[in-house]
Amino acid sequence: MAVIVHDIYSGVKLMEVGSVVFQFPQVTLLVISKASSSAAQSGVPDIEKRAFLLNRRVLFVPDLKDAIDILNPDRHYMVTPKKLSKGPINFSKIREELDKGLKVVISVSGGDSSFTLKELEYGEPVDLGFEDLLPPSASIAIILYKLFLERE
Repeated sequence: MAVIVHDIYSGVKLMEVGSVVFQFPQVTLLVISKASSSAAQSGVPDIEKRAFLLNRRVLFVPDLKDAIDILNPDRHYMVTPKKLSKGPINFSKIREELDKGLKVVISVSGGDSSFTLKELEYGEPVDLGFEDLLPPSASIAIILYKLFLERE
């Protein structure tokens, strides 16, 4: 399974994302797409260093389309506010897909706004039940906890 953080500008937020993702060995790849500002200048090198020391993988790409083209996932879930989603994220369904060996990718926005309408064409918009975006590390923590640590 891969996690994409898209359109992130804060190096601190990027390091927080890495701190969460690297707690879950089930996530085999962290993808950073369209990083800018301090996320691109210091966050990406810092997170690549941390990933290397932890024997984890990080991929840095210019845009979301590049990430999807490279990963070619069977399922791509994009976490959005309720107003942009097609419905709540279905953790049981994702667990089943992972158990079947499907390539699942989950994307979160790293900025202050969600994905563009064009970007939403690359996957299935789902929500976590919130009206507004959460910080990327919070969304990722909720999703990974529900998928891998919580037993229903």
